[in-house]
Amino acid sequence: MDENKKQYIRKDRIEEYMKNIERQLDDLVPYQSNDKEFFLDKNNTKEIKVIKFSLACAIQDICRISSHITSALNLWKVRDSLSEAIIALGDANIISKKFADEIKWLPAFRNRIIHDYLPNEFDAERLYNTLQNLDIFRKFCKYIQEWIEKDIECM
Repeated sequence: MDENKKQYIRKDRIEEYMKNIERQLDDLVPYQSNDKEFFLDKNNTKEIKVIKFSLACAIQDICRISSHITSALNLWKVRDSLSEAIIALGDANIISKKFADEIKWLPAFRNRIIHDYLPNEFDAERLYNTLQNLDIFRKFCKYIQEWIEKDIECM
């Protein structure tokens, strides 16, 4: 890694984003026991909005971390979408390429839940599945933390 580029990594900022991800996940855990039908029931609109907000915040922090690192290290070759930043982290072996492919859908999903579409089968399925797999957020943070500890002296 280019020593000059490392100076632009803000470890404190990245760690704050990771703490926020964990706070959001703590808020989501109680909803993991809901079934898929919960997300289709219009009587659950307020709770669904809470879930969507927490997921959107956690995803946004993954996007912030990804774009911060890829921008600081000049890894982001195509700036068409935040998915490209996640893929660039995989290409740079900051996270595994396989994992980057597994989570590259997150920014588009964040956009979808931010627009607060009415309950529908697609969103119900995706919300349910994401809640059942909150470990993807923790896995992302683990990769980033290991990279920071191993590969970089940050400001």
